[in-house]
Amino acid sequence: MLGAMRLDFVLALVGASLGASAGAAPRPGKVVRVERKPRGISGMPRYCSISSDMSGYCLGGKQPEIGEHVVVIDSQRTLGVVRITTVTPLPDQCNQNAVWMIQGMLETGDLASPQGQTLGVIDVPIDPRGGRLVTVDRSPAGHPWGTDQIQGVDSNGDGNVDLEFIQFPCDDAGTQASAATGTCLEVWAATTGHGLARIRQDRVRNCF
Repeated sequence: MLGAMRLDFVLALVGASLGASAGAAPRPGKVVRVERKPRGISGMPRYCSISSDMSGYCLGGKQPEIGEHVVVIDSQRTLGVVRITTVTPLPDQCNQNAVWMIQGMLETGDLASPQGQTLGVIDVPIDPRGGRLVTVDRSPAGHPWGTDQIQGVDSNGDGNVDLEFIQFPCDDAGTQASAATGTCLEVWAATTGHGLARIRQDRVRNCF
């Protein structure tokens, strides 16, 4: 699996400093790159799908570890927290170890009666009273509407999208393509500025 991370950068111009005397020549300006860091996101956000029997699968970036917690949400609320007890790579013909089957144990909540779609996330701080899935009306990647599968996360209940997981067919370079050789999973997060920034792309080749 080829993983790539790209943060959006803002260019800031630092003005020239004047010398101590009136006759001193100004020093040349300097352009610096300032990272637009994700707001409130730490660690490595990962996408998981978990059913009511505590089994499921996870994608992206890093293998889940035994003992890690998966927070499961639906469109209304946080359903519960599952602690991972077993992790098994899903075999494929490329031996890429890009998808992991997991089994877990419910620590809090109840997954039996979700409202619509559900999503499990690792390494994402979720408010247990306000976290939920939210509807989005466009792809942050700029792809034509309807070509991506998108799940938006409101992590704190303020009504805004804090994180988006998008999936789309892509080529070997990770670009959306009709003649796809794999599936790309991108993670986009709200920044301290405006909008969303892509923080990671993972690619699963069609080897199954």
